[in-house]
Order: sequence, then structure tokens, then C-alpha cells
Amino acid sequence: MNGIDELLTRGVANIIPGKDELKKLLESGKKLNIYLELTQLRPYSFGTCCPLRKLQQFADLGHNVIFLIGDLPL
Repeated sequence: MNGIDELLTRGVANIIPGKDELKKLLESGKKLNIYLELTQLRPYSFGTCCPLRKLQQFADLGHNVIFLIGDLPL
């Protein structure tokens, strides 16, 4: 399994607009800008870990990754 196939299948429930569209874009060689913003509502949870691993897979394939950590106003 190559990096793109692993990115599209491992730990993925749904891809919007679709798997075929994203695969075609990834195989085109164009560098994507991937953005993820997290606001921590509670101490570390498993739900935070999953998107971070997926973000790392995009970075490993050479795409631009932007990770923003937010905070809730008091």
C-alpha cells in the first residue's frame, strides 16, 4: 500500500466531496494546503489524536500543513 492509499483508507470513515476526487488531486503532484483548528474542550482525548495523525500523513507526503490551537474565552 502506498502513502496515498494509506492516507485515503486507514482511519477514514468518510471523505467529502469524495475519495476519487481527492485521490486524483493527490496523484496530480499539486501541493495541498491542509488546515486543522482544534479547540481543547477537555484534557487530552483520543478524538484529538486521530486528526493529528492524519495531518502528519499529509505532511509526510509533502503537503503544507497548518495547525492552529484555539482557546475558549472565559
